[in-house]
Amino acid sequence: MANTLKNNVVEATDKRGDCDGSTAFLLRAVADVMPNGVLAVAVSGGLDSMSLLHAVACVARERNVGVMAFHVHHGLQSVADEWVVLVRDTCAQLGISFDFRYLNPRERASAQSIEDWARRGRYEALAEMAKVHGVSQVWLAQHEDDQIETYLLQKARGAGVRGLSAMPAYFEKHGVLWRRPWLNVTRACISTYASEAGFVYAHDPSNDDVRFARNALRATLRDMPLTDEQRLSILNEIAHAQAQHAHESDWAMVVLKSQAVPHRAEIGELSRMRAFDSLRYTPEQIALLLRQWFAQLGLSMPSKASLSELIKQLTNTREDVQMCWRHPEDVGFAKFQGHWLAARLLPEGQWFLTDELAQWVQANGYELRTRIGGERARLSLSRPHKSLKDLYLMSGVAPMLRTQLPLIYDGERLVHVVGVGDVR
Repeated sequence: MANTLKNNVVEATDKRGDCDGSTAFLLRAVADVMPNGVLAVAVSGGLDSMSLLHAVACVARERNVGVMAFHVHHGLQSVADEWVVLVRDTCAQLGISFDFRYLNPRERASAQSIEDWARRGRYEALAEMAKVHGVSQVWLAQHEDDQIETYLLQKARGAGVRGLSAMPAYFEKHGVLWRRPWLNVTRACISTYASEAGFVYAHDPSNDDVRFARNALRATLRDMPLTDEQRLSILNEIAHAQAQHAHESDWAMVVLKSQAVPHRAEIGELSRMRAFDSLRYTPEQIALLLRQWFAQLGLSMPSKASLSELIKQLTNTREDVQMCWRHPEDVGFAKFQGHWLAARLLPEGQWFLTDELAQWVQANGYELRTRIGGERARLSLSRPHKSLKDLYLMSGVAPMLRTQLPLIYDGERLVHVVGVGDVR
């Protein structure tokens, strides 16, 4: 397809269709899953997302459905400022509400890849905008070629059924329903649709950088395209993997539900369950259960090596040995008092405090302090003094959480231990 390029902005000019009936096919794919309420389209400004935005706007006008466009500026390229303007102006032309967020690359952890940081930050920013605007669905523009690429990348990494399932058509994360309406639509159809519509979209230069695995694969597939038979075979393998994954997930959800016990959200816990018996479940089954647990918590999947290390620590560590396996998304996993638990881990120096407790502290002029060692207290005047360690054990507070739970003082008198309660 011939295009005019100015400052990485592309205007489709070739009217030759290479995907018969593409407009009707794309619009039907959108119409088939169009909700009754307001939806948002995640729009980068590129070909795929701008095409989805136009298609959604077209169908939404007929259905009288509200549409918003959300954009995320990753702060990685100066030209990205132009993409904000492009998406904003396009939304104005289409009569669609627009919002965007900036990400700060300086917040990326040193061990975190740019791709991983950008993906996580993008989902969080999109979810935050959805909640602000009361949007329950956010649509993503990934298509069939993206799906095939995802499968090939996962297969090259030796992924299991979950990885070979590639991308689901919809999923829930951060309290939002995410939908990919075009997973059965090819890149060629989208390009034809854009050519026929003649709208402007942006080109991201980073997509040409073959140092990134997906870009390298995409370049290879441009030079050596898959045959129709190869594409169909891959899509069938994805469907088979998805069916197997659904079956395994159903089993895992039943087991997790049976193992779940109440957790203490007020001290940062996200989930608790009775420890899995390694004599009852195989290592492969435990790995499957942990992956499902990660999915329920909205966490990304760890590598095989990391997961193996977590399983080793959870199943082999003695009860009296402290352990804390840390997920990159600042969630800790530990074995404690016959339970496996997941909890939010805060940066050093920060404390976990509920709004209610913070208001109580402020209203009474109390002071928050960290442990210095040697503190002792009792739960009532009729009970003996105990060390904080013993009080934490009695209250079921795991060691990995204790440093982020402050002590509350009235002058020099300890009056409350977060996670334990009022003390004397």
